[in-house]
Amino acid sequence: MRRPITLLALASLTLSGALAQGSDDCANAQPITGLGPHPFDNTSATPTPGLSDCNGFPVRKDVWFLWTAPNDARVTVEVCGQTTLETRVAIYDGADCNNLAQLTCSAIDCNAGSNVRFSSVAGQQYLIRFGSRSVGTTGVGTFTLSEYIPSLNPNNGRYYEVVAENLSWTQARDRAANLTWLGQPGRLAILSNQTDLDWVINNLSVGRPWIGLFQDTNHPSYSEPTGGWVWLDGTDATFTNWFPGEPNNNAASGGAEDYAELFGSGEWNDAEENHTSTTHYLVEYNVGGFGTNYCAANPNSTGGSSAISADGSQTAASNDLTLTASGLPSNSFGFFIASRTQGFAGNPGGSQGNLCLGGAIGRFQQQIVNSGSGGAFSIQADLSAFPDPALGTVVVVPGDTWNFQAWHRDAVGGSTTSNFTNGLEIIFQ
Repeated sequence: MRRPITLLALASLTLSGALAQGSDDCANAQPITGLGPHPFDNTSATPTPGLSDCNGFPVRKDVWFLWTAPNDARVTVEVCGQTTLETRVAIYDGADCNNLAQLTCSAIDCNAGSNVRFSSVAGQQYLIRFGSRSVGTTGVGTFTLSEYIPSLNPNNGRYYEVVAENLSWTQARDRAANLTWLGQPGRLAILSNQTDLDWVINNLSVGRPWIGLFQDTNHPSYSEPTGGWVWLDGTDATFTNWFPGEPNNNAASGGAEDYAELFGSGEWNDAEENHTSTTHYLVEYNVGGFGTNYCAANPNSTGGSSAISADGSQTAASNDLTLTASGLPSNSFGFFIASRTQGFAGNPGGSQGNLCLGGAIGRFQQQIVNSGSGGAFSIQADLSAFPDPALGTVVVVPGDTWNFQAWHRDAVGGSTTSNFTNGLEIIFQ
């Protein structure tokens, strides 16, 4: 879920002769830092010669900004609700205006505004380009930079996000592959069972996205309209959830309907590659975590539930275990706890959450961590010094089973309280 930075709205520049926000020249792009809103004004801008493409559409009267990423993150650049100008926005990797490498670009995603998302690397510079959609139109407004945390599905250990861009299926596939989270590339989501599909519908605002399902015309079972549907990982679509009467290979444009989109109801539709009504795409990251989640978490003040995950290695000798809590309220303090025993206690000590550990419960030496603007925190857990209330610390050995959970601060109805993630069981090798 996106965690925008909440700041006071900036006033629009309305005085005659006010300085433009953003440079008319890429080579002198206006430096900006941090998240939150930044003003732009393209009323005096001129087009950049020889550069107009945004998914095949021109970017008129463009202005340029140069942003330096403060950390590795998934970043949203959004103009939605912050201007009356119909905008187009493009993001470029690096600061070399002579060799522009476009990462992403978007036209209208939310009435007049635009909304793009990309993966940033700490210290890396990015060029942000704003322009008008229509000939002769200019305006002022703000755009917001914010960090975005994909949502963890505890049933399969994968992270998901919905990106609002009106792209063809092939463009969406390629765009998803260029996104990363926790070091793993994205892909259009593979919803090969009812459990995964239900989780997406119940936990995400999906819009109308592309998914990673297409009709392979070279498949041995190919036939129109139902044969040869496969997922991006090469597996056949043995589980399907088509809308009644679909697939029908009956496009209004007359083209072949070889690609699948997801309706908000959870049902699927076959569509042509450039289906203009498909305005989003659903991305999943197969982070490759391990362990088994158990014990449901209660909703927190974000409206969703937090989750704990692990990555690194289950091999005790590797001493490579990272615990991550995600889906937390922003700027929330918390810590990780561990026990050899599972348990359950609802609302312990007045908490809004469920304690999923029993027996002797220890807290990791890293003590207090903070979820920051992204709503997540992690620790590198030292397997040579696991917390044990009786012994102080113990060494994890092959065959040990440990259970983990994260406690965090929360606020309900203006009152400070606390909550917990779900639990995670790991059997070390």
